[in-house]
Amino acid sequence: MSKPIWLEQFTIHTHEADANGLARLDSLFSCFQEAAGHHAIDLGVGRNHLERQGCFWVLSRCWMQIQQYPRLGQPITVRTWPRDVVRLFALRDVQFLSQEGELLGSGVSAWLILSQDKHRLMRPGPIMKDVAPTQEPPVAGDVLEKQAAVGNLSELRRFSVRYSDLDVNRHVNNAAYVRWILDSFNAERHDRSEIAAIRIDYLSETILGEHIDVLAQDLVSDGRQVIVGVRPEGAQPVFQAAVTWRDRRPVVP
Repeated sequence: MSKPIWLEQFTIHTHEADANGLARLDSLFSCFQEAAGHHAIDLGVGRNHLERQGCFWVLSRCWMQIQQYPRLGQPITVRTWPRDVVRLFALRDVQFLSQEGELLGSGVSAWLILSQDKHRLMRPGPIMKDVAPTQEPPVAGDVLEKQAAVGNLSELRRFSVRYSDLDVNRHVNNAAYVRWILDSFNAERHDRSEIAAIRIDYLSETILGEHIDVLAQDLVSDGRQVIVGVRPEGAQPVFQAAVTWRDRRPVVP
């Protein structure tokens, strides 16, 4: 029998930690993606099931809030469940828990189904019809409305899509975009600040060899900052993120 709520254990490894000995935000995205994929298989709507129907899952939008970043070597539990289907979005919630059950972070994500041939949007309802809804209270956070376009952006850094950025669909993996955001700031910013929350929209598929410019608005007094990735030719956006920075907290041993 499939599990309505999925629990999966992870440990923060050396390659997943930052210079301050804490899990990087992109590592938490990867943990969530791994657990979500395993749960989809358990529910009968995993990658292989969709492939047989000529389609595949893509993450379209995600909101995540981190109360406390896990430490290097710390075991954590990813707790995740499908929430609902709204329009073309299949919503999924996630929580990150310590071994003691302390809530370290949470998030809500919106997934789309694309056809394999022409990458056309497909309705998730028929795929998800046998997945029973849970009675779990939804995680707070809105991903249904698209973020508004922004201006007054300054370039932070240009990235070239590398082979290691790609996923099994041969497009840039969702966690790689988060890593690009982190890599767009110097060590001084990361030593004094950390991302408390992020809302990221994935707007366009990105492939091997492309160049992407990461631009940002100025940081405002409450820690908010909009960060956008665009193709240099025509400034077509490929992702847009609204992040909130906070003062870095001391690492608890």
